[in-house]
Amino acid sequence: MNMRISGAALCIGILVTACGTTQTQAGSGDKLYAAVSAGHSQFVQVIDSRSHKVERRLPMGVPSSDWKHLYSIVSTSLVDTDPQTGATLSTLALGHAYRLPDATFTGVPGGLSPNGQWLVIESYDVTGEDLPSSSHFLLIETPGLKIKSWIDLAGFFNFDAVSNDGRRLYLIQFVSGKAYYVRWYDLAMGRLDPGVVFDKNDGANAMSGLRLSGVASANGGWLYSMYVRDHAGPFIHALSLEGPIAFCLDLPGSGYAEDGSAMQWSLALSPGGSTVYAANLASGEVAKVGIADGAPQIVHKAHIALTTSTGGLIKNVEAKELGANAAVVSLDDGRNLYAMSEGGKVAEISMGSATVGATFDLSGGQPVALMRVAAS
Repeated sequence: MNMRISGAALCIGILVTACGTTQTQAGSGDKLYAAVSAGHSQFVQVIDSRSHKVERRLPMGVPSSDWKHLYSIVSTSLVDTDPQTGATLSTLALGHAYRLPDATFTGVPGGLSPNGQWLVIESYDVTGEDLPSSSHFLLIETPGLKIKSWIDLAGFFNFDAVSNDGRRLYLIQFVSGKAYYVRWYDLAMGRLDPGVVFDKNDGANAMSGLRLSGVASANGGWLYSMYVRDHAGPFIHALSLEGPIAFCLDLPGSGYAEDGSAMQWSLALSPGGSTVYAANLASGEVAKVGIADGAPQIVHKAHIALTTSTGGLIKNVEAKELGANAAVVSLDDGRNLYAMSEGGKVAEISMGSATVGATFDLSGGQPVALMRVAAS
C-alpha cells in the first residue's frame, strides 16, 4: 500500500500518472475513459461524450501510453487487456499475491515505464498494524509478459518510477515522522544505491508531503509529481529517470491542514511535451509550467472564473476529505483541459479565457479519475 506520513496519521499515497493526454480534439462522440468505483469493485468505464452513455467496462489497470494495452492483476495473475475491445491478450501467472502500485492519491494504478516496456508490481510483508517489515517488487518486460528481476528489500519502500531502459528503479523509502527519501535501485547490478536522490535547488535529502499524481515527460526522461503538504504550499517534484537528479518548484497556495482545496491539484502534459499544466479546480488556480530543459519553471499563471455555470463543479473540501483531488486531461491543441470533480461532473476549461465551458455528469458509480479522452 502506498503511504505518505502526515502527522500521526498514515495517508494512502500515489505515484505515477493520474492523467493522460489526448490524441485529438474532443468533439461529439469522443470517448472518455473514467476510473470508477462501485461497491468493492473498481473498473474503467468508456463513455460517449455526446450521449454520456457507458459503452463498455474494462478492468481497473494501468494503460500503455498508446492505450493498446491495459495491465491489471486478477487474483495471482497479471492480465493484458485490449482497451478497444475488452479482449484478453495474454496472462502471466505470478504465483503469489501482488498489486499494481498506486499512481494517484485516489488509487488509479501505475507501475509502467514511460515507454511501456517495463512494469513493476509490488507486495509487502505486514505484521499486525505495523508498517511493512519488507518490500518486494517484480520487474516485468511487457512484450511477452516476462519476469526479468526480483527485488527484495528490508523496510518499507514504495514504487516511484522505472526508467525506459529498465536499468533504474526509483523508490520512496519511509523513515520516521513525516520524512521519506527518494532512493534508486540499480537493476543492472541488482543493488540499492547507498545514496539519496536530493533536490538540486536546496540540497535537501528528506522530503515530506502527499503525492497526488504524476506525469512523465514526452521522452520518458523525467517524472513530474504533484505534492501537497499539511502546513506549507504545494510543489512539483521533477525527478530525472536517467540519473539521480531532482528539482522542486513551489506553487501558489497553502497547506491542506488549513485549506482542504489544496488536495485538488492535478497535472497534465501538453501534447508537444514542453509544458506541464498544474490545475486546482477548487481554488481556480492554473499554472503553465515550462519543462523544456527538465527543470520546471512557471511561465504563466491564471485564475479560473468561478461562475454559477459550473454547476457546483468547483468546490472546497474539508481537510478530512483527503483524496478528493480531481483529474485533469489536456486536449491535443493545448488550449483546453478536461477536468472531473470528485462528484463526477466533467468540465471543459479554456486556457485562453480561463473559464469553464460545458459540463456534464458521469454515472455508474463513484468516479475516481478521468484517465483519457479519445476520438471516436
